[in-house]
Amino acid sequence: MTFPFTTLSGLALYAVTIHQNPAALAYKRRGRWRQISSETFLDSVRRAGACLIGLGLKPGDTVGLSADSSPFWLMADLAILGGGGVTVPMFPNAARATLQHQIADSGMRILIVGSRELRDLFRPLCGDDVRILVLSPRLITSDDPDDGGDSGEDEDSRAMGSLWNARARAVKPDDSATLIYTSGSTGQPKGVELTHANLVSQIQAARLRFPVHPADSALSFLPLTHVFERMVSYFYLASGVSLAFAEDPKLAGADLRDLNPTLLTVVPRFLQKASDLIMTNARSQGGLAGKLARTALRRAAEKPEGAPATWRDRLYDRLVYSQVRARMGGQLRLVICGSAPLDPRIARFFLNIGIEVYEGYGQTESAPVLTANYPGHRKLGTVGQAFPGVEIRLAPDGEVLARGPNVMRGYFGRPDATRETLVDGWLHTGDLGRLDEEGYLTLIGRKRELFKTANGKMVAPLPIEQALMAHPLVEAAVVIAEGRPYVTAVIYPDFDKLLVWRDELAQETGTVVAGSFLRSQPVLDRYASLVEEVNRHLNSWERVQRFSLADAPATIEGGELTPTLKLRRHIVEGKYASKIEAMYAK
Repeated sequence: MTFPFTTLSGLALYAVTIHQNPAALAYKRRGRWRQISSETFLDSVRRAGACLIGLGLKPGDTVGLSADSSPFWLMADLAILGGGGVTVPMFPNAARATLQHQIADSGMRILIVGSRELRDLFRPLCGDDVRILVLSPRLITSDDPDDGGDSGEDEDSRAMGSLWNARARAVKPDDSATLIYTSGSTGQPKGVELTHANLVSQIQAARLRFPVHPADSALSFLPLTHVFERMVSYFYLASGVSLAFAEDPKLAGADLRDLNPTLLTVVPRFLQKASDLIMTNARSQGGLAGKLARTALRRAAEKPEGAPATWRDRLYDRLVYSQVRARMGGQLRLVICGSAPLDPRIARFFLNIGIEVYEGYGQTESAPVLTANYPGHRKLGTVGQAFPGVEIRLAPDGEVLARGPNVMRGYFGRPDATRETLVDGWLHTGDLGRLDEEGYLTLIGRKRELFKTANGKMVAPLPIEQALMAHPLVEAAVVIAEGRPYVTAVIYPDFDKLLVWRDELAQETGTVVAGSFLRSQPVLDRYASLVEEVNRHLNSWERVQRFSLADAPATIEGGELTPTLKLRRHIVEGKYASKIEAMYAK
């Protein structure tokens, strides 16, 4: 069964007509959750749309949107789309040069920001032709922060509201809906042009793969600027699911316990940190309860997928796993993980404690899902089977190719780049993979990041980096091998955990390391040990022969991370060039 709409503006009208949910959306303000009904949501969309049309929005115009995730982000997005516009989501914490490029490249004339602080940040980046509007819970949109006016119900706004209704119904599936700029991890960001049909096809496919219903509730803490969370949020809205937005992603754990949601979308790092915290809490417990918790959690980490439950497993579930689930809200039945590969050991751990995790894979260029594990169809270590309507095949060199109604129109204003990526209707993902006989896809690396050493050996850095990052003391890692005689790595420590370990070491040994702890022998020995553990599972030519520790965490402001928290390999290599060369010095 499919939804009876073909555009995102049609989705908004459908959701209100069918569900009439009094708690469709929620957000936290001043420590209190505030709910928004579906009727109020659509009315706010209409009022915001009327305001934009009154300011000159025409069909096909691009409109920037830079704000924290909230119901008001979605209202602004649908106001733009229903007015015939094209939304350009922008990460507020992106580098200024990146933001300037997006403003100029997209040709926007209106930019909606989430606060006065963001207005002040963007003002010097925008030309005189770009009008900056401020979004708030009252949908106040004004250049002047002291202007208290909004799109009230005067005669003009009612006329504009009627015009927005007419435009929303006139939007066609093949109309452009959004320009989403790539992270720029491999160069200048490109605007991915997605249509209403691209995004709606994903919402329809999600309905076939993930059964949800109006009794469900979801917590969102991932950025709506990323197409994954945006698409999922509209899927929830169309399904009548109540959706709450976390005020601070760092406090999502408290929100889980506060709201008890049944649905959650995450990135692998969230699950990694959650598992680390669970293990840390168990280690801190004393007595018989602590011993039981540690034994039970070791069993969860080691029990093979699909192995029958023993009486001990049932005991662990009643006494230990149930408490872990309670700390994560107690009601989670679907946890969907995307954005980056998930360590199968982490997935196994959560499955064995009773939290159903399903890993998927996609790209912005595919709006975004290409494959997914789903209820009744899951293989750990894979990213699942093709999403409904999507075709997946492998090129002779192992590159993953995809075709379907979700694949982008192209890169905005970049015909050459579009022709390189879309060939005969197939999206060339740049990822290397394997397909098994049941159609489950396993990713093995990036095509452009398949290094050739000076000895002619091929090295895929991604699996090595993932293996290193599976250790709690490693925040990130960058493997170096192209044209080099052997493999090395720049390792970013998890500095918070490293400080905890320093204190534990001091208590155990009774000594305090003098000088820089990061360069001390105990630290170097600890990281050498974990590198050696990773090397045991690698071919001889893939093993990390030397490593160097980064001096500070990778940050977006420092340019090492993209706004979607991907490492920019070339930036890291440039920043630590002297350390890298030292690892190859004789």
